[in-house]
Amino acid sequence: MRIAYLPDGGSINTAYRSIAPMEMLKRHGHVVHELRPSELAGWQAVLGSSDVLQVHRACDDGVVELARAARAAGAAVVWDDDDDVTRPPKGISRRGVASGRAGERRRAARRALFQEVDLVTTPSHALAEIFRAAGAPEVRVIENYVIDDFARERAPRDVLRIGWVAAGEHRLDLEHIPIEEALQRLLDVHPHVQVTTIGTRLGLSGDRYEHVPVVQLPRLLRHLSTFAIGIAPLSPATEINATRSNIKLKEYAAVGVPWLASPIGPYAGLGEREGGRLVGDDRWFEELDALVRGERTRRRLAKRAARWGEKQMLSRNVGCWEREFERLVAGMRAAA
Repeated sequence: MRIAYLPDGGSINTAYRSIAPMEMLKRHGHVVHELRPSELAGWQAVLGSSDVLQVHRACDDGVVELARAARAAGAAVVWDDDDDVTRPPKGISRRGVASGRAGERRRAARRALFQEVDLVTTPSHALAEIFRAAGAPEVRVIENYVIDDFARERAPRDVLRIGWVAAGEHRLDLEHIPIEEALQRLLDVHPHVQVTTIGTRLGLSGDRYEHVPVVQLPRLLRHLSTFAIGIAPLSPATEINATRSNIKLKEYAAVGVPWLASPIGPYAGLGEREGGRLVGDDRWFEELDALVRGERTRRRLAKRAARWGEKQMLSRNVGCWEREFERLVAGMRAAA
């Protein structure tokens, strides 16, 4: 296949949903061309020789025009998003969100774009329903998978570190789940335990708590490999949590980190077979304490996490994208 793709900047989201899968398809022998905003004036030649145009998140007038031109040139158009950026959590600032009237304008732009696309992809069943209700012609769920290149580098795991990767909106979860209290209690009870959060700062006291404001994606899994336990608390009271993907647990697992997670949204149905356990809102201290004390249990879960994580690498799952694209191209050719 000949594939052109338009990523939405250089965010983590577009890395998982556009750049990495399209570049992996190139490794599998497909002809892949990245469209850059600075190059869009000359996109006709690229689209004229493409079978598929893939767009991540962008939906402005220029993208509508691009989609129209692609279909006129005989290419199938796939639009992808892993977030509903038109409904941000209240009180939380997030990159690329559009609330209020800006959100209404973006939803209108998205509806207009949906008239020009053949397929919408997303990693979440909840998001799939949102996009169907917004007029998407066909929606398929393709999960997020761990980018192979970022999982190869490992750091020494020389302390018992509990880690949490938590972007800013996870502050809302702290209002409903007593994870801060559970972690402080662990630090008080176990003098050998350390806690690290990446993104959200907690109000933990003591020199065994570390806050890392930002880690760029290429180095993220190296940081995760220092964790002895990874956590992923989510509150059902926070609407955005229902639309998340399960990539955080896959990232923990990819570097052999056993995990604890809330039993909602993307994590429901996962468990010991995938290297972790699900935890009720009022059980975080007890479950963490049990893993801190249970070295054999941690080792067993770490092995299971590593086995599951190996199966969640993009290189082993890029066929999900390939099959959808090939199905679309075959349909377009049959119609022609």
